[in-house]
Amino acid sequence: MGVRRVAGRMGRLGGLLFLCPLLAGCLAAWVAAGAGAAVGTVAYVQGEHSQVHAGNFERVWSATTTALKQLQIQVDKTTKDGLGGTIEAHRADKTSVAVKVEPSGENATSVKIRIGTFGDKADSELIQARISSLLKGGK
Repeated sequence: MGVRRVAGRMGRLGGLLFLCPLLAGCLAAWVAAGAGAAVGTVAYVQGEHSQVHAGNFERVWSATTTALKQLQIQVDKTTKDGLGGTIEAHRADKTSVAVKVEPSGENATSVKIRIGTFGDKADSELIQARISSLLKGGK
């Protein structure tokens, strides 16, 4: 009986493995469809921390510049146009901070942060959390 149970499980496992590529395609489609509607999506890839915030571009831009000021990050240069904006800044230890703010939907805006050459996940998350707090009415 033990051999049949193992063989049955192996058969089901083989079937699942066969279906994985098919299901992965469906999953990718579902994820892609939901990504546009999902607000709060967070990613940290190759040193860049990206998060989508609820709010239009101007509101998120304002929260971002306020967050940097509150965290004592010195803004050196800002650039804005119809497609988004960038902020070049530095921390007290002279480490560079680069921020990109881009509309990513009707009421969603993406904020991408890179600290230094290789990124600083913890400090990037801190800035994103401050932006989120400000957008929710925090100080």
